[in-house]
Amino acid sequence: MNGDPIQNLLNRIDQDSDFATKHDAFVAETLECGGSYQAQAGNTFMIDLHGIRVLANSEANAHELWLRAANIQMRRLASLANLGGAA
Repeated sequence: MNGDPIQNLLNRIDQDSDFATKHDAFVAETLECGGSYQAQAGNTFMIDLHGIRVLANSEANAHELWLRAANIQMRRLASLANLGGAA
């Protein structure tokens, strides 16, 4: 799945990266591929990128939620691919 945009972004962002590194990666990806990366009304922040949308109470929490959701999505896709390959 090297061509998958979600996996490509996950490969570029280390879970232990600092806030600025994650911020830069998300902003660059949003500019290059489309999507939303923005503060919302109140104290919420939204990342909507590659079909994964998260809302959180801070930008840092939005990073973590998006990365967690993206990893879950990639595991699901891998499981489906394995099921398809076994049939």
